[in-house]
Amino acid sequence: MSYTPERWHFQDNTRYQSPWTTNPYSITTRKTGVHGTTIANIPNRKTVPDAEQRANAMLMAHAPEMLELLRTFVGWYSNKEKDNFHKVMPFKNQPPEIQAAMKLIEKTTGESYV
Repeated sequence: MSYTPERWHFQDNTRYQSPWTTNPYSITTRKTGVHGTTIANIPNRKTVPDAEQRANAMLMAHAPEMLELLRTFVGWYSNKEKDNFHKVMPFKNQPPEIQAAMKLIEKTTGESYV
């Protein structure tokens, strides 16, 4: 499973001269040869406060960075480069926090480290 590798951007659509009322926040990327690609729109819902909508969009926009940082932490703990951390020692011998991080990487990417 692969996600769009280009940097993801939080976009506040309420800041335009004519603000968007249906999707106040978006997550976009700029791919080569394309001005912009929308990854997700956060729809305006009266049941979800604006601050929560904005926080959800910010979290999604920074998900790729968090995934790479999680891989780096697990690799650092294992004292190996990030692409080989699952080969260091058996999963069952890892501390609970590293096991949880490895499970999260697997849920996010489909890569099996367990």
